[in-house]
Amino acid sequence: MESNETFGRPLARRQFLTGAALAGFGLAGGGLLAGCGGSDSGGGGNQPAASGDKIGGAITWSSWANPGEAERFKQYSKDFQAKYGTKVTYQTIVGDYQAKLLTQLAGGAASDAFYVGDGQMAKMIETGQLEKLDAFLSSADSPIKTTDVYEGLWQWCKGPDGGIYGLPVDCNPKVFWFNKGLLQEAGVSQNPAQLYEAGQWNQAALTDMLAKVKATGKRGMVLEGNWFDLMSIITTFGGTAFDESGKAVFDTDPKAQAAVTWLFDQMKSGNISYGGSLPKGQGVDALFYGGQLATIQYGRWILPNLKKLKKLQYDIAPMPSESGKDIAPVAVYTAAMSVYAKAKQKDVATKFFGHYVSAEGQRARLSGGGNAVPSVPGLDDIVTEGNLPEHGKLFTEIAAKGYAIPKAIGTNAKVATNLPLEMDKMIKAGNETPQSFTQKLAALINGG
Repeated sequence: MESNETFGRPLARRQFLTGAALAGFGLAGGGLLAGCGGSDSGGGGNQPAASGDKIGGAITWSSWANPGEAERFKQYSKDFQAKYGTKVTYQTIVGDYQAKLLTQLAGGAASDAFYVGDGQMAKMIETGQLEKLDAFLSSADSPIKTTDVYEGLWQWCKGPDGGIYGLPVDCNPKVFWFNKGLLQEAGVSQNPAQLYEAGQWNQAALTDMLAKVKATGKRGMVLEGNWFDLMSIITTFGGTAFDESGKAVFDTDPKAQAAVTWLFDQMKSGNISYGGSLPKGQGVDALFYGGQLATIQYGRWILPNLKKLKKLQYDIAPMPSESGKDIAPVAVYTAAMSVYAKAKQKDVATKFFGHYVSAEGQRARLSGGGNAVPSVPGLDDIVTEGNLPEHGKLFTEIAAKGYAIPKAIGTNAKVATNLPLEMDKMIKAGNETPQSFTQKLAALINGG
């Protein structure tokens, strides 16, 4: 993946760990992986199962991918062909994925099935070139039903007509990674996983932990300017970010206001740093890898690189919650597979789609060193492989309770583009109150 702004968000925050971020730790190279739908290993679950019902025909499909992920996709295609008798051709779209896919669609030259980013589904549906999948998903031919997918992760795949135009290929929920050694050095007697298990992983415990880390001269936590971070802070502490109609209400919801007030207080005290104000060259992931940042709130996509850092002892916990004992809803990054409405063999393409996003397909793509989380239940063994991290089972528990991109952001390109820019501008200026900050962002979202 060559573009760092494929979907209007720096890929380092959700999908892609740049060579610059890793070069200092000997991790740069072709094994870097995208955060949704990939693995760093060609082994594991890719072997074809016993021959099932033959599908036959031919299918072309495409996605974004870096070299390591592309190899996994090619292997998956070979295995599918061996099992189902379907000729499968895979293509990696490099560069500006969205622009190139739209060009292919406009020219009638798109693949039969392809990835769609969570912020781009609405635009794709508007083109009228995505196949409506409701009939297939409710048929006996489909190996997956919408009820199989975690409820909060697929609603963004619906069109204005209520139809379903894709399903998540897998997902990446926000989890609370921590460096065990740094926390011990700071005098933190119970780490976040232990606090969670004791029912004491709440806002007060996090505040105390961050203050202790700050006293050592290291950074404790970094906020980045995106919906993923902000909405998670709000909802993990019991706030409501959006009402049932999709309207942003975090500017008026009392618990949301309390959460943002806490966030501002922590940034003011220095307990939490702002990612947009870090010194040049200090990426958030690089700081964590280098032992300069005690915690990082990313998805499973950083796991392949953490495995290479033999001296760094790490684990995960949920984000702290209002009660201290619950897994609260937090943001989950997703990407979908969709079917081209003009596919030459639409029936074959639709069946390929179904198998790709099913439990079978996700197991094949994510087993053996995967860097994403299944979007369907029953695959806990994938996220607990090798007991890394120790509390890996939490990945699926957090995904099950999480939510994908909010409708008001995902269906409006202007909002999706301007929201992180406005957040960055206001946080850097430093003259907003929690109330004025949330009022301006809610107005942008609701009026955008």
